[in-house]
Amino acid sequence: MATTTPTKAPTHEVFHVVGDNDKARWTKIGVGWQHQDRAGLNLIISYNPLIEGRTVVRRIKAKAEAAA
Repeated sequence: MATTTPTKAPTHEVFHVVGDNDKARWTKIGVGWQHQDRAGLNLIISYNPLIEGRTVVRRIKAKAEAAA
């Protein structure tokens, strides 16, 4: 069987978010790789939320961009 794990670094992070605005709690639960045609993502999620919340996918920022 072929492996489904991409070999390049992930392009997105996946978070479970509970709450809103300044009181929101973000927990990183996985990563994602953008499809070559940029029309979708492959996700690996290693978390099973026990409480209600929402799932958010965000593009990973470059190190220089994240420090600003």
